[in-house]
Amino acid sequence: MGPHRHILSCLALTALLALPTAPSQASQVTIERIIVQPDHSTSSADTNPMLGPNGEDAGRSGITLDGEQKSLSPDIAPDGQSGDDAPMAAETIDMAPPPVILRDLDALPAPVRRMYEALTKAAASGELEAMRLPMEMNEVPPVIGLDGGTSDPIEALRAMSGDPQGSEILAIISELLEAGFVHVDEDTPQDMYVWPYFAHYPLAALTKPQRVALFRLITAGDFEDMDAIGHYTFFRLGIAPDGTWHYLIAGE
Repeated sequence: MGPHRHILSCLALTALLALPTAPSQASQVTIERIIVQPDHSTSSADTNPMLGPNGEDAGRSGITLDGEQKSLSPDIAPDGQSGDDAPMAAETIDMAPPPVILRDLDALPAPVRRMYEALTKAAASGELEAMRLPMEMNEVPPVIGLDGGTSDPIEALRAMSGDPQGSEILAIISELLEAGFVHVDEDTPQDMYVWPYFAHYPLAALTKPQRVALFRLITAGDFEDMDAIGHYTFFRLGIAPDGTWHYLIAGE
């Protein structure tokens, strides 16, 4: 083949290769790169409203307002956590202080003090039947147990005691009344003086001496159960400001 024919053959082959055909893998990669490649001739902030002035993704990184970074996504917390996993804002957490613990019996209203003394004397007597006197000081019997007990409140007390004489429940009542107390729901229909104060005091806020006082009433196993649900569930006793003994109950 002469040199001229060789040149013509090369030119013909070049022309054939230039004809439109199905794009090869190499040409697809080139096209994809052209699509992804940003156009630097125009400001990214002008072509995409979600991009910041420096090309950053404002929808992810946030924007700056008055010198403070603000996230535009309600589902992403500033630290990258999802909204469900992010810590609760401080202002939404109930940070109410614990109730005031009262110990001055002389500061009790006179009717409350009379009922308190009657209960203390009856419990210390060792006779379960002696609890009938403070019960009869009420117009109606107090609620004994969460279900209201039996028709005879003395028998309801006996049923809650670990012994048939009722010595255990009398000891519990004595321990309750020796603990500090709280005045809750003041000036409402539920106004009540409650023994012990643990019934309305957050367990997490107890000091070490207060924990010792609590363990005079409950066992370590009881405390674990209470700590798991976050509040005291042992016996508590309530007396209204008019001296009515309303309840001796246990449970949630």
